[in-house]
Amino acid sequence: MRRTAPGKFTGGFSFAPSTEKFKEKWKVKQSEVVTFVPERVYIPTQQHIGAPPKLVVDVGDRVKAGDLIARAGDFVSANTHATIAGTVIDLLDWPDNSGNKVPTIVIKKEENEVTKGSKQAESFESLAKETLIDRVSAAGVVGMGGATFPTHVKLTVDDDAEVETIVLNGAECEPFLEADNLLMQVESRKVLTGARIAKKILGAKKIIIAVEDDKPEAIQKMREVTESFTDVSIEAVATSYPQGGEKQLLEGLLDVEVDLEGLPVDSGVYLMNVATSAAVADAVERQEPLINRLCTVTGDVKNKQTVSCPIGTLTGDLIDFCGGFEGDPRKIFVGGPMMGQAIDTLEVPITKSSNGLVVINTEHAMYYEESPCIRCNLCAEVCPMRLEPQNLDLYYRAGDYKRCQDLMADACINCGACTYVCPARRNLAKNITAAAGKIEELLQEA
Repeated sequence: MRRTAPGKFTGGFSFAPSTEKFKEKWKVKQSEVVTFVPERVYIPTQQHIGAPPKLVVDVGDRVKAGDLIARAGDFVSANTHATIAGTVIDLLDWPDNSGNKVPTIVIKKEENEVTKGSKQAESFESLAKETLIDRVSAAGVVGMGGATFPTHVKLTVDDDAEVETIVLNGAECEPFLEADNLLMQVESRKVLTGARIAKKILGAKKIIIAVEDDKPEAIQKMREVTESFTDVSIEAVATSYPQGGEKQLLEGLLDVEVDLEGLPVDSGVYLMNVATSAAVADAVERQEPLINRLCTVTGDVKNKQTVSCPIGTLTGDLIDFCGGFEGDPRKIFVGGPMMGQAIDTLEVPITKSSNGLVVINTEHAMYYEESPCIRCNLCAEVCPMRLEPQNLDLYYRAGDYKRCQDLMADACINCGACTYVCPARRNLAKNITAAAGKIEELLQEA
């Protein structure tokens, strides 16, 4: 029996209440990449789903940007590389954006930094499928839309799987974030090349690049670079949230409804974020590992901009580069304000999945203070999975995990739409995710 929530996703919602207040003030508009390289980087060895990698460096070792510093520990794992040239000065446990301390490699930059030279570009078209996947694996590419699943694993599908369509997800639907938007403008050909590599590996017939319609410059650039390809189309999708969720995007774009336990590939579709696609192109044609990240820094900071920085850059250093805080900071999200993680220290490093930093000061934090539920049902109206967030939250707080299971807490995609529209600012998405984790824990104990 198929487990799907009833009804069809019709496009989510446009941002209205508090976000509209900051929409123009916090919006980042730029057409060129700004680069920042800190004096030190703190690189977590594991920035992916799967087995932890194994260290291949020690304190005192000198490395170049792109050198392997931790080797994948299993097939479902990913390599980690030095992101600047310098000396390994420490191996320690360091805070990440989830509040845990994880094994981390600290590299101090050399005065005269020397970047490891890229190999001469080589067209993917002359390479075998196995070579393409091996190069993606060697480069440590993972899903950069937030999932962090190793890309070489995702590209290794069952022999009986029939992939008809490659869908590139350029629907950067989190408010204020512009990293993917800028990437599509300045690296449009690279974004397309990654999709064509995936098409060759999977034997797909066509490519669709989905971009929200509030990004006209990105749409124009992608149309220009794809105009000679009859098997590629650009689709401008509605600017709404959570349009970028994979199940929601495929339902709205292709009228494909994916089972709750299923994957898009089960329906003949391979979905990839545009930043991941660009990283795949670098990995295959230039044999360059994933060591840099475009990250939008916005909110209550002085210079709001999208910055290219080495993975391992501390959030505090990146905020300082952007001029520092405006007002007294109260909340800082790694990622967007909807699905991002709130952090309690500026020592959290940027990772492969960090596409944004959103700073909220004390004056604006009042929009996020929690109060009692008023049973307005707005959360249920906007939930893309057609759940009952208010009741899930109620039963989680009461410790009634059986009722949470009955109400399908595990189907939540943690998009944060319920929390956003809640006039009482209840921590609905956070508590539903916690309920799903508690259910899983109890099932394993049983």
